Amino acid sequence: MSKPPKGIARFDSAAAMLLALANALHDRPFASPSQSPTLDRLLPSLNRLPTGLREWGYALGGMAEGISLRQAGELDVEGIAEWMVSEYPQQDYPAAFIGSSNGALVHLASAMGVPWLPQTFLCPVRATNSDPDDAMASFEQGKEIAAALLAAWPRLAVHHMHDPNQDRLMLDQMRYFRLKLRELPLAFNEFLMGSLPAGSTLFINHCTRQWPVTRTSDRSFFQFGALGGATEKEYLQGGPRVAEYLARYGIDRERWTPPDITDHVPEAEWGLDGYLISPLKKLAAAQNWKLMEIRYEDPEAMSYVVAEIYRDWYLAAGILPTRLTVDSFLLMDPWCTQQQQAIPFWLVFCTEPSAAALQRFLEKQPPFRNIDMMLFSHGTESIGLADIDRWQALLSHARDEGALIGVDEERFPRDFATFARFDSALRERAPLLPPPPPLSTEKVMAGIKRYGAKYGVTLTALT
Repeated sequence: MSKPPKGIARFDSAAAMLLALANALHDRPFASPSQSPTLDRLLPSLNRLPTGLREWGYALGGMAEGISLRQAGELDVEGIAEWMVSEYPQQDYPAAFIGSSNGALVHLASAMGVPWLPQTFLCPVRATNSDPDDAMASFEQGKEIAAALLAAWPRLAVHHMHDPNQDRLMLDQMRYFRLKLRELPLAFNEFLMGSLPAGSTLFINHCTRQWPVTRTSDRSFFQFGALGGATEKEYLQGGPRVAEYLARYGIDRERWTPPDITDHVPEAEWGLDGYLISPLKKLAAAQNWKLMEIRYEDPEAMSYVVAEIYRDWYLAAGILPTRLTVDSFLLMDPWCTQQQQAIPFWLVFCTEPSAAALQRFLEKQPPFRNIDMMLFSHGTESIGLADIDRWQALLSHARDEGALIGVDEERFPRDFATFARFDSALRERAPLLPPPPPLSTEKVMAGIKRYGAKYGVTLTALT
């Protein structure tokens, strides 16, 4: 695994999920989302510090991933794309995925033994001593950065995303810019053409989730808030939970005051920018590929469908799956999940809506003997955060044992060492056994069609 180039954050969904999948395709565990042995050695020490120092260290680590305004104007999108494709084994594949980030989809691609290329990646830009709660200042100061990014590569859409609820610690030192590819970089084109023979299938993963934004140009947007524990209305208009949250952090205001909403566009992290579909149609037609679109609004809808497909996959191989592995944001290891013959269920975040999604799933399943659960720590007592007791109650659905994996319950949601220890802790939970033969493209399409309608997931042929 090579170090990613400047301008793409390793602590984001796109880079982490790509690395998790690439490791699985190389037949090895996803030992470290940070891909930094030095950082992984430091995290347990960070966990032992008092709360304030722990938060400071976490924010400082994130700032190290950020780039300057000058570097934003020189962003090497082609180099980032080259790094992404270089992580995968260079070979022929029967299929590939491209589009929205989604942890459940990563498990599906892993079971098939095929790659996924993200449309969106996070470019963090340093902005020291910022005020996470001053939305207007972030909006105004972000315009220059957005303009620099737009000039760096003319086929990008730039989403300046500001979430003082869930990204509070990081926003003290940086600004988040999620960049969406509206055309394929050369490296993506070459990788797909060199890896997918004629007759292969290219799946577009299309999350249709929208978010209200303030448009700043034809290709740039300011998104206040994000999918998670708080609602769009709370971000934009306030409410009792917002007032209580701000008071708890000693902020002298009762609500945030973002700029006026002027548009609704694909959500910055999870949504697909539809501009990418047209070039994919042209490429698929020229290469004689089948082009299929997986479409859904709620990112966790895919978790239900993939869990059902995994169950069928194991049963067809004579394996009775009795273990459930619950992922949290980027804490996941598809290789280990398969080696333990477990069913995966990916959750967007450690919030109440995600806990409710898992509860709905568990209440409709035969009881699992074991449930292993990771919890992502983002460092903030955010609106809508589901506490340890809520997660423990969900673990009680296990017939034999439910366990939090690599989680320091006393320090959650400031348990930053979990990033370094979750994977080794997960591998110790059960014997590692050979997984079934890879899922065929036909089985995957049949599974999505069979289970998708119940959960709002559709599969459509575009060629």
